[in-house]
Amino acid sequence: MQEFNSHDEVRSGYTVSAEMKKIWAIQMDLLQQLLDVCQTNGLRCWVDGGTMLGAVRHHGYIPWDDDLDVCMPRPDYDRLVQIGPKAFKSPCFFQSAYSDVDYFRGHAQLRNSNTTAIRPSESYRKFNQGIFIDIFPLDGVPEDAEQARRVAKQSKKIQKLLKAANLNVLYSGRWLQIFRKFKSRYLIRKYGWETLYKRSEDCLRSTPVEGSKYWAELSFSGTQFYYEAKAFDTTKWVDFENMKVPVPGDTDNCLRRQYGDNYMTPIHAATCHGEVVFDTERSYRETAPAIFKAFKRQSIQRLFKKIRK
Repeated sequence: MQEFNSHDEVRSGYTVSAEMKKIWAIQMDLLQQLLDVCQTNGLRCWVDGGTMLGAVRHHGYIPWDDDLDVCMPRPDYDRLVQIGPKAFKSPCFFQSAYSDVDYFRGHAQLRNSNTTAIRPSESYRKFNQGIFIDIFPLDGVPEDAEQARRVAKQSKKIQKLLKAANLNVLYSGRWLQIFRKFKSRYLIRKYGWETLYKRSEDCLRSTPVEGSKYWAELSFSGTQFYYEAKAFDTTKWVDFENMKVPVPGDTDNCLRRQYGDNYMTPIHAATCHGEVVFDTERSYRETAPAIFKAFKRQSIQRLFKKIRK
């Protein structure tokens, strides 16, 4: 476990709670274990997105951030997916569509199984929902912009199809998804979960990273922004809280492409994991039933309000 100041602290005018510091510490421990496995196996990886921005601008977490992101070129990512299930020891769990049930996301996650990080809307799902870090594959971007959009859209379409297979239509309130759910279950019975998921990845592999001018996280952010591949030709190690993390050699290029020219000016923003229920002391296996019960109650209340209208 990474140790650092565990008290409430004001950073850039924002109060970081002691509880959030505990979440950060667990995430950093997961990151260190991932870095160890990558270095042992000669795999390239870099911190990404808000984590890269935090490393450069704050030398640690963005004060209002609650997640940690890593990216890897597709060949290195594919190798990690192969070795991941055996490379990490409990309570760490390497999560992908090939190592866990009902997992539909287009990227892997490394989780601590003795903790909780549950989206209430997913609290009934069976996959591991411990505190996590995200691991995104970087794919080569087709030179034709329309082809790039088509590839990303096709991959995302299959991900959504798999997600619908076990969607709780009643509590989600998304009634029309019942048709996608039936279609999803039919196709899974016919072809198998892994086969369909592999199709979504094969779409993204159509343009190899080696030789591509641009790389992007097509499986997650689609064609919102591209990185210049040459920005990753070298790697730098920079301070992040009390550890060192790898960033692309040309971090300025990467951060300008994602956040604009004024990326060094902090802007308070909500995180994409704002709804997640965290517990650093208890496993998701223990907390999920109560979280789902509360989610179910709220969903029924919303349903009755719609009916009364």
